[in-house]
Parts: sequence; C-alpha cells; structure tokens
Amino acid sequence: MKKYHRVFLLLTACVLLAGCGKHKETDGADNEELYGRLIAGLGDEEQFSLCDIGEQNAVLFTTDLTYDDGNGHNAAAYCTLYYAFDGEIYSMDVGSAGTAYPICYGDNCVYAASGHGLNIYRFDGKERQWTISLYEEENILKEYRGSTVVNFGYGTSDNPF
Repeated sequence: MKKYHRVFLLLTACVLLAGCGKHKETDGADNEELYGRLIAGLGDEEQFSLCDIGEQNAVLFTTDLTYDDGNGHNAAAYCTLYYAFDGEIYSMDVGSAGTAYPICYGDNCVYAASGHGLNIYRFDGKERQWTISLYEEENILKEYRGSTVVNFGYGTSDNPF
C-alpha cells in the first residue's frame, strides 16, 4: 500500500507543478522533477504544501506535525522550506513559538512568529540562500496577522496549486 501512496504523491506533485501558470515555462520541468522527488520521498506521516509566495517558482513546505487552526487550515508551527532556483534546491527549517503562531507566507516571504517577535524568511537569488530578518517591534506583527496560513495536506485536495 505504501508503494501506491508514494506513486500517487509523485503523480500529484507532477500534475500540480505542471499546471501552475504563474511560473516560467523554462523552470517548470526542473521544478517538477526536483519537487516531485522530494514529495515522493516523504514519509507516510509527512504532509506538504506548494505555495506561490510571489517568487519566480513555488515554495514547497513539508512537515510531520499539523494541527487544526480553527479556521479550516492544517497548520504547522514548524516546517522545512524548499525552493528550486537554477536547477538546485535550497532548504531551511523554520519554526514558530507554538500553535498560536502558525507558519504563514506573504509577498515574497515566509513568516514564523512568537508573542514578541517575527522572523521573516526570503530567498536571495544573488546569494543563493534563504535569509532571515528578525523583528522585535509589535507593529511588524500586523504584517504577520495579514498573511496567509500555510495549509498542509497529503495530496491534490489539500494542495490546489
């Protein structure tokens, strides 16, 4: 049964990545192959989400622990980010300070928060790495509150991207 589950995930990933019209066509084949392998390699308890954060390509989020945030999302307080850039995958682990602060995304960034601070993750193409900015001001948390919660799932029904 696990073999069929992995094949389904791989096919799902290919369909999702191939059908995304917001990404440049030249990168579609590379992203499909790279993200498809990552998704196919996930364990039975791991979930993923493909999100368009406004970059050239989608960001793949994976986690092994989600919770119902009360607003219809399978949210996570920690996850791993993957971003395909020029045929390479760049990853980073991110975490918030508990279920009151789910991992979210906004324009060209990913958020992880606590009661008194906000980490903002952005991919820097020149440096070819994820960068982190830490903010401890209360007014920056408004930006987090207006962002989108990453909604994790096992397949196409939870990942309409």
